[in-house]
Amino acid sequence: MMKMKKYIVSNLQEGWMLIREEMGENAIILSVKESGGQFEILAASPEKKTVKKENKLFEIFKNRFSREEDIIRLESLINFLIKLKESNLNEKLQKELQDEIIKNYLPIVERLNRVDILTKIETNPLTGKFINVLGNISSGKSTTIAKLAAILKFNRDKKIAVASFDFYKIGGSESLNKFAEIMQIPFFMIKDEKDLIMYKDAFDEFEHILFDTPGNIKDLSEVERLLSFITSGPNAENILTVPLTKKESLIDRDIRYFSKFNIHHLILTKMDELENKLPIYFVLSNYDYRISYITNGLNVPNDIVESYQVLNGMFEVGNK
Repeated sequence: MMKMKKYIVSNLQEGWMLIREEMGENAIILSVKESGGQFEILAASPEKKTVKKENKLFEIFKNRFSREEDIIRLESLINFLIKLKESNLNEKLQKELQDEIIKNYLPIVERLNRVDILTKIETNPLTGKFINVLGNISSGKSTTIAKLAAILKFNRDKKIAVASFDFYKIGGSESLNKFAEIMQIPFFMIKDEKDLIMYKDAFDEFEHILFDTPGNIKDLSEVERLLSFITSGPNAENILTVPLTKKESLIDRDIRYFSKFNIHHLILTKMDELENKLPIYFVLSNYDYRISYITNGLNVPNDIVESYQVLNGMFEVGNK
């Protein structure tokens, strides 16, 4: 059987990257129509058989909890969630059942050890000379960089600059350049290593340089090589933006891919678009990276908080 989906995008490259991200390497294009400056792409890919994950998920939770009653309830919960996802229930009924599950079982998750949570909080972010912000397309990188720039300049009184080599996304660098102009922060456009060398003396004048990087670079070997270069230096601080609105499988794929660039900590984005906090639990439970900030909107320079402000509130109930 084939899975088909329609995409509306502003350019074909963006559409192809989005299709490969969501539908996999075996996706094919069935049709392309252009209308009003946008492209309507119909894509298809073979549907994969669902792989049972009960044992793997159960082991993850079992390692977290020692109380026998928690283990039994969690095993039941996991099996039910998997069956629910595979069922043909309508969307409204699925949401009602999920809300009920969250209400009944969230207190179990909130028993995570306080010490575990403290180890997940990055307490000293934004100290590197070269602060490289990474993430896939639609992860909120550009807006997040503008917010970080405001923190460094206005809250910490640092002399900073912003640089971008995200010239593959239409309008990406332009919006960030506009933010920099409003905040009166120097902006540099980088296209290759020659530009980095050319701007070296100029960069020496600043305490921090925030780098905006391209999103989906898996098929752009030259850009990947440049990214490896700027993230490997001793003065580099590498931050990965993780949008909480993505499916867990896509979050996992992004984190695994970008981990090769020596990620130091995460910024969780788009929290304001969540219906519940389960995606945050997913990141906390499955990865060793610390979290420095969480963004909750598009307002610059606001709508960004240090991670402890959210995480402390999430786990107060379970540790009283």
